[in-house]
Amino acid sequence: MRKALLILGVLAALAVPAAAVAKAPPVICGTACDGGGSGWTGCTSQTASHSANLWPVATVNHYLVVSYCKVNGWITSISIAAHGCDTSGIASCSAGPAWQTGGGVGAGFATFEAHASWFLYTSPYYMNYDTLNLTVSLG
Repeated sequence: MRKALLILGVLAALAVPAAAVAKAPPVICGTACDGGGSGWTGCTSQTASHSANLWPVATVNHYLVVSYCKVNGWITSISIAAHGCDTSGIASCSAGPAWQTGGGVGAGFATFEAHASWFLYTSPYYMNYDTLNLTVSLG
């Protein structure tokens, strides 16, 4: 009987490390497995603009502002916050369409395009178009 209890004790002692190995913590394999990331986290805005002037009688400033939030480098929200023109003197400007052309929510980058037309009240009259491109970069 004593021999049987000794064998059972040895088997029980061997079973404890086997159970511990069976419940080992998962292997950490980095960002590819754990969903982490090393990119920037936070919210901010980015601006693109073009300016022109006919000093001292006219100035035109076309601008596009994009606001976005990222978590570990991935965009979680993004939108056009402002698109317009500022003028002074004998100039006028009209902001046209603006839209997202690539990337966005779920990606690490985004691209935008915005259009405007402007006009100088001079003789002869002068009209031109402007296109802005804005890129929210990876990271």
